[in-house]
Amino acid sequence: MNSEHYDIVIKGTKYLNKWRETVLNQHVQLDLSGSDLSNLNLENAKLGNADLRSADLRNTKLANVNLYMANLTDANLEGSDMARIKLEKSIIQGANLYNVNLFWADLNNATVTSCNLKNSRLMRTSFVGSDLKGSDCSQSTMIEVDFRNANLEDVSFRNSNMNGADMSRSVMAGADFSYAMLRDSHWIMANMIGADYTNASLYRVDMTMAKFDETTIFPEGFDPTYSPADDY
Repeated sequence: MNSEHYDIVIKGTKYLNKWRETVLNQHVQLDLSGSDLSNLNLENAKLGNADLRSADLRNTKLANVNLYMANLTDANLEGSDMARIKLEKSIIQGANLYNVNLFWADLNNATVTSCNLKNSRLMRTSFVGSDLKGSDCSQSTMIEVDFRNANLEDVSFRNSNMNGADMSRSVMAGADFSYAMLRDSHWIMANMIGADYTNASLYRVDMTMAKFDETTIFPEGFDPTYSPADDY
């Protein structure tokens, strides 16, 4: 951790963003690794490319924060408000995101592997092209979340509400969707081989050109070849 960078950030968003406006500071990578930023209000802060490895961000207000290409490996973000946060191309490996608010957040092309996202709120959150391998997203609200082209191998979505989600062209070997709500979701060209949908609600889902085989566990009585277009 750079103590000078830490002192700048804890003074608040207004001071930090003003500091960022100086030409010499625009491309400085803030070293906040291992720092305690818990319970702060950092809404709208410009923290792009920051080093936040192992940082304590519990219950921190991070709505609308720019964390583009930031490194949050092993960071603790439990209970934080991250609505509309910009985390595109960031590294969030092994982070604790338990019970966070990620409404409308941008995590496109991010590395979100082995993270704890249990009991989180992710309505319309975008994970396009992201890697979530091994993460726990169980018991979460993920309505209309966008997982197109994502790596969802070994991810747990058990008991999550994922109605309206777009899983098109994603890969999900070993993923657990048991007891999940998946109504009106899209699985176009998704690779569903090896995924478990035991007792999941798959009403009105579109699995056009999706891949599945005997290792894909569907709910009893479910027909994976059915398409909503068959009703017309």
